[in-house]
Amino acid sequence: MKIKFLFLILCLTLVGCSKPMINASVAEDIGFVSKSFATDTTQAFAAVRYALKISGYSIASDSQPEGLITSTWVPTKSDSHAVMVFDRRQMGVNGAYYQLEVHIVPDAGKVRIDVGAKAKSVVANLKSTGIEERKVLSEVGNYLRTSEPELSNIGLEE
Repeated sequence: MKIKFLFLILCLTLVGCSKPMINASVAEDIGFVSKSFATDTTQAFAAVRYALKISGYSIASDSQPEGLITSTWVPTKSDSHAVMVFDRRQMGVNGAYYQLEVHIVPDAGKVRIDVGAKAKSVVANLKSTGIEERKVLSEVGNYLRTSEPELSNIGLEE
């Protein structure tokens, strides 16, 4: 009886209050995907807002003087982030979140748009695959395309 009581007390102390052992951290080293467009900054901001909305992101902050738009934090998708394990890219990191950061920079008569994703995870060295960033840039291009595209056997000319 005494042994059962001690075993019960031991089980209750081990299972009782659990504290987090590891806290997620934000990876500040962002790899940006960039593309230049022949437009002004006002149109570029409108295009980025449209592209984020179409791609399923909500806007957390929008500062035209700083040239910065950030999305809200969203869970990682199956192909949005990866970890290198034994020199191979492992996709599908669960339990991580990321936030898109878009910089709009005037650049010699054009506007350069840089899209990057910072991640928050307990997994070390979590990196963006660039897929979501390229999707946003593609939607920006679709929004800014004003004339009929020229198609040939080589590809699209804008």
